[in-house]
Amino acid sequence: MFQAEITENAGELDRTRVHVEAALTRFRQVGDRWGRAATLPMRARYRRYDDLDGAFADLREAGRLAGEFGSLSLGDRLHGDLRRIDLHLRRGDVDEALALIDSARERAVHATSPELPTLIDTCEADLRTRLGDLDRATGLLGDAPFLSDHARTSVANARAALRLAQGDPAGAENVLREACAAALATGELPVLSLVAVNAAALAEARGRRHESAVLLGAAARLRGAHDHTDPRVRELTRRGRAALGDEEFGAAYTRGWEMDGETAAATVVP
Repeated sequence: MFQAEITENAGELDRTRVHVEAALTRFRQVGDRWGRAATLPMRARYRRYDDLDGAFADLREAGRLAGEFGSLSLGDRLHGDLRRIDLHLRRGDVDEALALIDSARERAVHATSPELPTLIDTCEADLRTRLGDLDRATGLLGDAPFLSDHARTSVANARAALRLAQGDPAGAENVLREACAAALATGELPVLSLVAVNAAALAEARGRRHESAVLLGAAARLRGAHDHTDPRVRELTRRGRAALGDEEFGAAYTRGWEMDGETAAATVVP
């Protein structure tokens, strides 16, 4: 599990898969259900890129196993909600995602940390931006002090997407700088990959289609996998292929994909 976390953070998802499967096999062999419950969400994280049913199954099994040891903490439940919301959105289940956001918000009222309610609001704001409900998204993205670098990345990234939807690429660029700084502070390349996708959207908004395709490839390098299920990645890819043609888009995307992690990270910074 420790090796899996290190390789995942370094964007080396092929190695992560090997370590996760080895951990699950060994926990199963020794009958350690708690170890399996802790490892299955890790597998769900990389399965979400190309196997949504498998990712859902992993989260359900993790919840069942963890439940054998008593009630989950409020924080664990809310983080589990955020994982499931992401899967619903990737599958196009908008109504289910909104319902889960509402129930998670009701529970988050009792959280001792302000970060969890902020993450729920940020999650909804990002969805509302995609749906075109920009007023609601703006209201959800208020000031939230004392956030971790991970949470600051999520909030700034959602704000950048909102600025783009509002037709304000200069504002989006400024917020993306904040998102990049927070993501780099985490030391985790997959976190920076989320910012890279918005950077690709910004490049597209400015008519730089080739740069957008390179950034999508760089985002894939940072996460260590091609993302076949994220709605924003799929839409940017569709529009990029339509504008550039399959060959030119593919060459630009491959250029980003073949970068090393350090180069890909430097490419994302506005």
